[in-house]
Amino acid sequence: MSAPLLAIGYALVVALLLNIWIATKWSVAFKVSLVIIVTLLYVGTYFGLKEIQGWPATEPLPDSFRLLWAKIDEPDKRSNSKGQIYLWIQEVDVAERISGQPRAYKLPYQIDLAEQVEDAINKLGGGATLNGQRTRGLLKQDTDAEAPKSPLTEPADDSDAVGFTDGRILIEFTELPKNTLPAKGI
Repeated sequence: MSAPLLAIGYALVVALLLNIWIATKWSVAFKVSLVIIVTLLYVGTYFGLKEIQGWPATEPLPDSFRLLWAKIDEPDKRSNSKGQIYLWIQEVDVAERISGQPRAYKLPYQIDLAEQVEDAINKLGGGATLNGQRTRGLLKQDTDAEAPKSPLTEPADDSDAVGFTDGRILIEFTELPKNTLPAKGI
């Protein structure tokens, strides 16, 4: 929805509200409550539109997804930024077919995760297709060897990223085989 169309819609609602205020003999209390309700709807619409304008999702990642691109914002002491990792992904189904539209996600910055994402960015830049899988620390390990401690298992302190605050969500990227196209020509 474009901004001019939304502005016209707001103006029509205000015109109807003004008509109700002037032309009806309803009580002043009802008219005032109607004005307050419409004002709250305007405020709700403003904040609701911010959610659908491309801001990264703060909900948990899907279990399986295709990585389209990523961006890493390193922590910065000067600006007091804790750092973020942004992933642009598409959800995939069990047959590894794309089953959704692209969506941006925001994760809290963690060193090991940032290194994995940096490696994935390099592979994407080289033309690879990557699928990602969200795991909860249940990566395949030898039964004889003890699992190494990872900073990803420590609690994250970023309250903006809902669903990632337990810090135990790990992502495993796998490279898909390159598609072979049939030979061109006769």
